[in-house]
Amino acid sequence: MRRWFVGAALLAATAAAQVPAINWDQQKAETLAHYRALVQINTTNPPGNETKAVDYLKKVFDAEDIPSKTFALDPTRANIVARLKGNGTKRPLLLMGHTDTVTVEPAKWT
Repeated sequence: MRRWFVGAALLAATAAAQVPAINWDQQKAETLAHYRALVQINTTNPPGNETKAVDYLKKVFDAEDIPSKTFALDPTRANIVARLKGNGTKRPLLLMGHTDTVTVEPAKWT
């Protein structure tokens, strides 16, 4: 019984050692930088111009080696789909979002 426990503990320690530690401060800064960049892209609908945001996201996904595809019926209003493939041991997770924004009273925003 004790050998099994020691073996399991060593296996768990080895598996944990293979997972890189996450630098949360770095992740916060990177997330904020992407957020700021996306907010500054004018995708006000109408007319939309979502392709500008999609182009930005495509560069980010490419830099991280995340496979993505863009789709567009109208060249100025593209969509992007990116997929991180799992190993099938857990249920899939879908994240969706809009790249267009709605109008506001421009006089109240700088």
